Parts: sequence; C-alpha cells; structure tokens
Amino acid sequence: MVTTSTFLIINPNSSKSVTDNLEEILPVPPNTTLKFYTGPPNAPPEIDGPETSRQSTEACFPDLHDHYMDHDGFLVCCYSDHPLIYKLREITKKPVLGIFQASVTYAVTTSPSKFGILTSTSSWEPILDQAVKDFFGGVDVPLFTGTVASNINVLKLGDPKYFKKLVERAKICVDAGAKTILLGCAGLSGLEKKLEAEFEDVKFIDSVKFGSELLNTLVRFDKN
Repeated sequence: MVTTSTFLIINPNSSKSVTDNLEEILPVPPNTTLKFYTGPPNAPPEIDGPETSRQSTEACFPDLHDHYMDHDGFLVCCYSDHPLIYKLREITKKPVLGIFQASVTYAVTTSPSKFGILTSTSSWEPILDQAVKDFFGGVDVPLFTGTVASNINVLKLGDPKYFKKLVERAKICVDAGAKTILLGCAGLSGLEKKLEAEFEDVKFIDSVKFGSELLNTLVRFDKN
C-alpha cells in the first residue's frame, strides 16, 4: 500500500508573494502533498540578517506549534542557518530541514568542483560565509569560492528587469572558479535554468527545489 506524505513548506516572512512563487514553481515529489505557510503579519516582510531571523522565529513558532505540526516533514525556506529550524526540532522528531543546509549538502556531492553562493543583499555575504564554515565544523572550505550578493531586494529578485544584474553578479562566482552556484534566497527560486543558459558548464541549484527533494528522501527513509 502506497502512503502519502505531507510536507509543510514554510516561508518565515510575511510576504505572500514569495510563498505564491514557491507554490507555482515547486515540483511535487511522488506520493507527496505540499502545503504552504506564510509568516503571520507580525513577521518581517523580508529577512536580511540575525535580527529579522529572530523576529520571524518569534512570530512563526507559536503559530506553527499550535496549528501546523501534523505534517510528515518541514522545510524552512529562508537561506540561512535560521533559528526556526532548531525551535521546530525541539518539538518534533519528524525531519525539519533548512534550504541552506540542503543546498550545501548538494554542493558536497559535487566535490571536487568548487561552489559559490549567489544571494540577495550584501548583509548576507559575511553571514553566509560564516554559515558555510560552521557547517563544516568551523574550518575553512577550500572548495567554497564565497558568497556574492546581487544587491537586489528579495521581493524584486524575480523581476525580469533585474536579471542582467543577476548574471553579472553570478559571473563573479564563475570567475572565482565555481562550477556550482547555490541560489541563496527563496526569492531566486525558479531562475536556475534561465541562469544556466548564460554560462557554459555551470550548474545553478534551486535551494528550495532541492530542499524539497532531500526532505522527501529523509521522510521516506524514516518511514522504512
């Protein structure tokens, strides 16, 4: 008998346009139902660092705790080592995954190719550089070429008039030797193929899409 799993795709900011885009572009894994969550009105409209990450956790966690824990897996769609991931893990044994962790896991599988991160605003560059180092136990990662900000507001990343700028900023990663570029913001979801068309032999990874696939694997493994 085939069982169906349900995943909660969590947008921890209050901008429903981000959630709407994810709902439109995310493939649904086999035997899976995707449910989507947008942060409540008191969550920040975008997350640009530790303070807004904390605010989004404080806004989302009570709501999720009280009303949304009956799913088989949870994907937190903020590209960071977001504190909401760890708060949810305190109250469930079901898989809780962040899109940052998922995408870096993908990058490890492409070793020895170098990888970089393309993100939204410059405030994320030192934060994500440190997060990658922490992911590998606090050591420098020679295969990591660094984080490059597009300097485009999260809510405008999908606007076609900014695409040329995304390409220009991605080229910095490529020129540094990256063969894999992790899309370091949920607002970049759905742009991976369009970006790949601009470069030769460079793979762009949609962190939300891969996060959903990895979550599916974790849930199936736990059920077996």
